[in-house]
Amino acid sequence: MIRKNIFGAMLLAIICCLSSCIREEALNAECDVLPTGAKWTNDNNYLNGEVNVKNNEIIFIVKKETDLEKIPEPVIAFELTPGARIEKDSTKRNKDGIFQYYTTFSEDGNWNKQYIAKFIKLPPLDEDHIFSFEHFELNSNNKYNIWYEINNDGIRSDLWASGNAGFMFTGKGKTPDDFPTATDVNGKRGNCIKLTTRDTGSFGKMAGMPIAAGNIFIGEFLSENAMKKPLEATRFGMNIAPRKPAYLTGYYKYTPGEVFTDKQKNPVEGRRDTCAIYSVLYEVNPDNFVSLDGSNVTTSERIVLIAEIENPGEPDQWTEFMIPFEAMNGKEFDPERLANNEYAITVVASSSKEGAFFEGAIGSTLYVDELSIIWE
Repeated sequence: MIRKNIFGAMLLAIICCLSSCIREEALNAECDVLPTGAKWTNDNNYLNGEVNVKNNEIIFIVKKETDLEKIPEPVIAFELTPGARIEKDSTKRNKDGIFQYYTTFSEDGNWNKQYIAKFIKLPPLDEDHIFSFEHFELNSNNKYNIWYEINNDGIRSDLWASGNAGFMFTGKGKTPDDFPTATDVNGKRGNCIKLTTRDTGSFGKMAGMPIAAGNIFIGEFLSENAMKKPLEATRFGMNIAPRKPAYLTGYYKYTPGEVFTDKQKNPVEGRRDTCAIYSVLYEVNPDNFVSLDGSNVTTSERIVLIAEIENPGEPDQWTEFMIPFEAMNGKEFDPERLANNEYAITVVASSSKEGAFFEGAIGSTLYVDELSIIWE
């Protein structure tokens, strides 16, 4: 009898111990729209390119012939972080676009987040437009700068992207000036872009990405790809060319870092870092827009025209350049394809030419200002 009581007590103690170790799984505190989690379900061939989900924005670029004041109210199918829900707050519609306002709520009920879904046209560049980099603001987390353009009609275009969002993972960006892509007040005229190849610290070393080149480009940066597929994180180009490009012009100055290193951060004796400045016009299918990325932006068979500074050197003073666009892949510019939204164009600058492959010199610094494209 005593043995039975002892055995029962032991069994009860074990059950209690096990039950105390089992905890109900905590409810999710996240309430984000996933990077590929927004689909325009009643799109009737209005969409031009891919949907761009940002921190607080979801951008749908519509084709230029679309009448935004007459198309049906867009319906979006969302994919959210587990357990989260979303509610539409309101919709505004005007000549500039359709703007839907949403709030997401976390599974645990403690957090919410505001989103705006924008259905807008991307205006073509004004033929006299100069990229002066005077228009910028802090990103939604107040960590780094983002740049945008204002055209002659006062319309804002979020053309520019950089790898700053990827650099955030390193934890080394304490102020906007710490990031690889930053604003500098000592431009050729007013402000300019300062691109610096940065050390990514222990995090970058562990991830096999020991450096982060400063870069800026017309296109989009997908931070969700930054770790697993870094070359695919950069999506170059937009449908904004008004005519055939003839020249890429602007000003730059450049100082390379002292020690060039490979992807393992091993010094490469006798090799010196160099910068990159170029523009590419390439073919796209407007019904299935596929951007060029870091793996093919200067080598793709879809490239029609390219303008690139081939030997940038190391000028320590503002240096003007005017580089002609040259045909590539035996292709010719077709005005009909331009009218059908079948061309995209990008402008790219980087403080380390091989930075996409994590090769370069920490401290390499490129300044660019007053960029423009001269059109035929």
